[in-house]
Amino acid sequence: MLRTSLRRVRRHLARPTELVGRTRWLFHLLAVLSLLLTVPAAIPVVGRVGPAGPVLLAWALVAQIGPWTRRYATGRVTPALDALEVTGLAALAAVCPGPSVALATAFPALWSRAVYGSGRQLAGYVTGVCAALVTAMLAGPALPEHAPLETSVLGALPIVVITTVGARHLARVLFTAERTRERDAALATLGAGLIGVTDAVEIRQRAWAATREICRMTPGLRALVVVDAGPGSLQVTGCAGGFAEEPADLPRTVLPVGPDDGLPRVVPDPASLTEAAGFGADWLCLAMPASPGRWMLLGAPEGVPADAVTAIRSMNNQAALALRVSAAHRDLADLALTDPLTGLANRTAFTSALDDAARTAGPGTWVLFLDLDDFKRVNDELGHAAGDQLLRRVAARVVGALRAQDLCARLGGDEFGVLLRDADEDEAAAIGHRLVELLSAPVRLDGQVVRVGASVGLAALTAGTSGSDAVRAADLAMYAAKGAGKNQVQAFTPDLLDTPAPAPPAAELRAALDDGDVVVHYQPVVAAHGGRCTAVEALVRWSHPVRGLLSPGAFLDLAERTGLVVPLGEQVLRQACADVAAWSDGGLPVAVHVNASPSQLASPRFVPLVRACLAEHDLAPERLVVEITESTVLDSAAARSTLTTLDALGVGLAVDDFGTGWSALTTLRTYPVDVVKIDRSFVVGAVSEAADLAVLEAVTQMARRLGLTTVAEGVEDPAQLRVVQQAGVDAVQGYLHLPAVPADELTAWLARRRVPAVPLPR
Repeated sequence: MLRTSLRRVRRHLARPTELVGRTRWLFHLLAVLSLLLTVPAAIPVVGRVGPAGPVLLAWALVAQIGPWTRRYATGRVTPALDALEVTGLAALAAVCPGPSVALATAFPALWSRAVYGSGRQLAGYVTGVCAALVTAMLAGPALPEHAPLETSVLGALPIVVITTVGARHLARVLFTAERTRERDAALATLGAGLIGVTDAVEIRQRAWAATREICRMTPGLRALVVVDAGPGSLQVTGCAGGFAEEPADLPRTVLPVGPDDGLPRVVPDPASLTEAAGFGADWLCLAMPASPGRWMLLGAPEGVPADAVTAIRSMNNQAALALRVSAAHRDLADLALTDPLTGLANRTAFTSALDDAARTAGPGTWVLFLDLDDFKRVNDELGHAAGDQLLRRVAARVVGALRAQDLCARLGGDEFGVLLRDADEDEAAAIGHRLVELLSAPVRLDGQVVRVGASVGLAALTAGTSGSDAVRAADLAMYAAKGAGKNQVQAFTPDLLDTPAPAPPAAELRAALDDGDVVVHYQPVVAAHGGRCTAVEALVRWSHPVRGLLSPGAFLDLAERTGLVVPLGEQVLRQACADVAAWSDGGLPVAVHVNASPSQLASPRFVPLVRACLAEHDLAPERLVVEITESTVLDSAAARSTLTTLDALGVGLAVDDFGTGWSALTTLRTYPVDVVKIDRSFVVGAVSEAADLAVLEAVTQMARRLGLTTVAEGVEDPAQLRVVQQAGVDAVQGYLHLPAVPADELTAWLARRRVPAVPLPR
């Protein structure tokens, strides 16, 4: 028992670590010491006033030290303890030679009391202290061994009030600093806990735990989460902060009316909330980003503190970003096997189905390879948007002509593959002719009638042959159909193996690399504030002799599949370093961003090439930034090693299209990232969608905490620029300043710049 008591005393006397705790410990210790140092002044009087003197002195000690200790141990105040402490002060003044002596204890006691409870409670305590001192002053002449009336006590009363105000101000500063620190810690814990979490339920649970922590740290703060439950009703799905009666539902009238701009709005009808909380309060409503039909209601008796609102919004933004990542993760499995444009199976899914069919192939399994005729003309004359619309129409027509057991896939560009099961040769040929007939029918696009055709190659998938062999045979037959006049079906025959075929795409790309038909264009990266061009991104183009200038989407998949992406990337890196060496803006050098594929990063030639290019063109390492996508290095130890080596050289690393993949947060935590390029989809949506704006702000806040630079991609108009500026983005890239242009045009653009290319919005 004695040992337990000693341990409690040691814990009580131990100095706390946090700021508010240390301050309370110090003020408590000073009050106790001041009281004990006042006792010797009272002893001569106590000895001469009779038996009542020791009793009053003992009461003075117990009635003050007891409440002080209780208050320090629990962190709470009550009117009863305040009254007890005031009687102890009155008793001390009664046994001292004069009430002025008790002021030596009153002032430390005021400092100790000021760091607890509400301002209203403190005002009541100060009133009691003043009353005790005035009573002791008036009664002093009637007490034995006391001095005459000490009117100087009256002069000390204003000082008592001033001291209390100053101490309370200090306490409020301490409380604010401590709550801010605790909220930041809760948000940091939430951010760390959300890394790698892809389950939406767990994300919301972690966010709600952070909400409860913020309510606990903010006196009087209550929070409710409500969801739309039908006409006129809201269902309560979470309560934090303590309610007299937790409501199950609320009337929809508690929600503000009018458009939601993502900012806190005052609740117009708080009556039902007041009844549930058991106290009158000011209530605010926050729409929860990335969660349509879900709102958070915040209330506090004296109004919701602005810093608490900021913390709640930051928590909601972190949760919104994590929910976006979760949605991307859920979609990833579907996207991995689905063509995003047409909704058909993609090449990966088609190859897998072919491999499965090849293992069990019997009579009646066929592969059709379909290529649109004159599709390039549609893209050139009507634009790529019309071309995409045509591809979707084609996909719908092909699916409509097939049977339930057949599979159609888009293999890339305007090429489609079809796997037919349980069909004889005549039926397979009939399906091919039916496809030609359907696809040659006119299509209306944007008010214009468009006609294309289709050349179809047909090959049997037999036992002992692989799916890739069947595709090559059907591909060869398709080229024969084109050579015979297009818009027809050609079945594969061995004779086609002896027919000269047109150069395959891989050979064309190899020739383009050798002949200098692969060129580099540049798009500037411009500071969001100030307008200086800080960098350019190198973007590869293929100047095709027939198809014109091709964007990367038309040939990078081919380059990756054939291994040509490594020499392609080397050409781009060499050219980019040569061009950027002479570029500057406002006398400051411009950096260059170069995209790197997983194959490039895994190549042992990549790091030596970077060193050689920097040395050849006398470039500082920080003027080269290597861009990767979120999934580039997840499965490659060699690529991860390359990034570490580049970081040691001083070369920058940027994550492109940030926010579209589920690995985003893991990438920032794991790799030496310098720049975060926010995907254009969030920039476009942030102008009108609160969820996209929340994600944009969350990414920016997170990047700033990690010391990273942010670049918003796809900024095309002043409204988008204003949004990214307000979100705190560092730089922008997009058509607002300049599209991707050849090196000579970029040089001329830099030379023309005397002021920011786009005036900053007010």
